[in-house]
Amino acid sequence: MVNDKKPLLKIEGLKTYFFTENGVVKAVDGVDFEVYKRETLGLVGESGCGKSVTAFSIMRLLDYPGKTIGGKILFKDENLLKKNNEEMRKIRGKEIAMIFQEPMTALNPVLTIGYQISEALMMHFDISKEEAMRRSVKLLKKVSMPIPEQRVNEYPHQLSGGMRQRAMISMAMACDPALLIADEPTTSLDVTIQAQILDLMKSLLQEFNASLIMITHDLSVIAEIADKVAVMYAGKIVEYTDKKTIFHTPLHPYTFGLLTSIPRLDVEMKKLNAISGTVPDPLKFPEGCKFNPRCKFATDKCRKKEPLLIKIEEGHMVRCWHIDKVKKEMRKGFLVGV
Repeated sequence: MVNDKKPLLKIEGLKTYFFTENGVVKAVDGVDFEVYKRETLGLVGESGCGKSVTAFSIMRLLDYPGKTIGGKILFKDENLLKKNNEEMRKIRGKEIAMIFQEPMTALNPVLTIGYQISEALMMHFDISKEEAMRRSVKLLKKVSMPIPEQRVNEYPHQLSGGMRQRAMISMAMACDPALLIADEPTTSLDVTIQAQILDLMKSLLQEFNASLIMITHDLSVIAEIADKVAVMYAGKIVEYTDKKTIFHTPLHPYTFGLLTSIPRLDVEMKKLNAISGTVPDPLKFPEGCKFNPRCKFATDKCRKKEPLLIKIEEGHMVRCWHIDKVKKEMRKGFLVGV
C-alpha cells in the first residue's frame, strides 16, 4: 500500500519504439504511471500490449532495433534515461531487480545456482566468494528451497520449474532492491505452485519493504497481490486505478471485456463472454482508439480520434470516449468480489 507521498518510480510519457525494416513499431507509446514505496502495481494486458517492453525500458535492457525515444523514468527522483551504462550496472540488481518469465532461459545453464546468486552479491558488495556462497544458501532458505546446501551446487536443469523460479526470486532479492519487476513469473507453473510463489513473493516484499511491478495477463494474480492496476493495450495505458475499483467498477471496454471473460462461481453462466479479434499488428495500428476494431461500443468518433487518458475521479484514469456506455453495462449486475 502507499506509504510515502513521493513515488519511488514515476514514468512520464515513456515512448519505446522498434525501428525495423518493415516500419516503426510503437511498442510503448506515451505510458504514465507511478509506484510508491511498499506498493504493488499490476500491469495487465494481453500478449503484445507492451508490458514486457515497458519493463525492459525501465531496466535499460533494450537492444537494437529497440530504442526509448521519449519520456522520463524517474527512480528516486533521478532520470534513468540519463544514466550511462556503468551507472545503470550499479542500479540493476542492487536498486531495481527483475524476475523473468521463464527461468530456464534466464538462468545460465552451465553455471550452478549458487554461483549465479554469488555473482550478483560480489558485483555489488565487497565480500569474498565464500561469504557470497554462505549468503546464497541463506537466500535459498528464505525462498523455501528444499535442501538449499545441496541446491547451490546444482545446475538449472536439475531443478523443477517451481525451484528454478524460487532461485530466480532469491537472485532478485539478493541485494535488497527497492523495486522488483516480475514479468509473468508464474505463467509456466501449475496452479498449486503458482499460489506458493505468490505467497512467497508477498511475504518477501513485506520483509524487505520492497515495491513491485507485477506484469501479467492473469487477473487472478492481480486480485491476489496488487494494490493498484494499470491496464495496457496497444502500447498505451487505457485504465489506471486501485484494485478494488478495477474489479468492481471497470470503465474501459477492454478492462470490462477482460473481467467478463473470466469464469465465475458465484453466478450461473451459460457461456463465457469473449473479446472479439486480437491485439492489432503494431505496424498497422488502427486510427483513433486502438481498441475500436474489437469494441462493441465503438462509433465513428472512436475510429477517427484517439481519446486521452483522463481523470474520472481521484485515482481513476480512463482512456475512452464512451465511459457512459460501459457504466450502463455495469448496471446489469456485473460485480467481482475481491
